[in-house]
Amino acid sequence: MPYFVVLLETIAGVEPTQNQRRSHLDHLASLKARGILFASGRFKDGSGGLYILEAKNIEEARSLAESDPYVKFGLRRCTVKEWDRVY
Repeated sequence: MPYFVVLLETIAGVEPTQNQRRSHLDHLASLKARGILFASGRFKDGSGGLYILEAKNIEEARSLAESDPYVKFGLRRCTVKEWDRVY
């Protein structure tokens, strides 16, 4: 299956509450348990983070990304791109 990078960028003036952070991490844990999440992490400079999904196509990857509470509740701007894994 192809890989997709989900880039989550902070939105100026919008910070998630602890509850929303927990929901976001639970979402990622669910994807990991289903074998969909390849890797995830935040940027050290506080500008957001990214995760890499294995999905059938970009539509499925976008749907998974848009169900992330950070995206669903407008806390992060989301970009999804297909990623060509070399190694």
